[in-house]
Amino acid sequence: MKFVSDRLKHWITQVKDFCVYKVLHADDPPHRLALGIAIGMFVTFTPLIGFQMVLSVFLAWLLRANKLVGVPLVWISNPFTIIPIYYPCYVVGCRLLGTPVVSDEWDQLQSSWQALLSDPATQWGDKVRFWWNSLMDFVGPLWAGCMLVATITGIISYYLSLAAIRAYRLRRWGQLMPPSTTPVESIRDTQVTHHPPAEENENAA
Repeated sequence: MKFVSDRLKHWITQVKDFCVYKVLHADDPPHRLALGIAIGMFVTFTPLIGFQMVLSVFLAWLLRANKLVGVPLVWISNPFTIIPIYYPCYVVGCRLLGTPVVSDEWDQLQSSWQALLSDPATQWGDKVRFWWNSLMDFVGPLWAGCMLVATITGIISYYLSLAAIRAYRLRRWGQLMPPSTTPVESIRDTQVTHHPPAEENENAA
């Protein structure tokens, strides 16, 4: 239990550091950060195991979003969460396409997947090949369900993260960008505008 507790505390600390330093304090506007988060969540629910990080960076580059915040999110779909994430998406796809749900084959897939993970000789390439070969039997309903869930998750993630980032920055700094990104010249210009030099005040008198 202590091991689980320590792992949980470590995970919570990592999530907190990511949210504070990689998102809330990042040198990017809220829109770009929120869009990067949305892209990461969208890619997480696509059945492109082994290529999700590359896809996340490419979409972030294409849409001019923050490239860094979305990459850690794709690891939500990892070897231990693949079945819990993609089986519900498969069921959703079956409902959309009107095809029957094949539960028995998914149970066999889960057993084979767990056996593969428990083998110390298993390499990353073995996992990718196994997953892709197994997906061919479910490709239609799986893709349909994944795209629907990914789109909804991405949209919700964008608006929630955008509101959270804006609220945090306005409350902490009174502006949408971190103070470190504000040019010194603009601060001086603002001070000059509101507080004219003493000589000008004397000449005006």
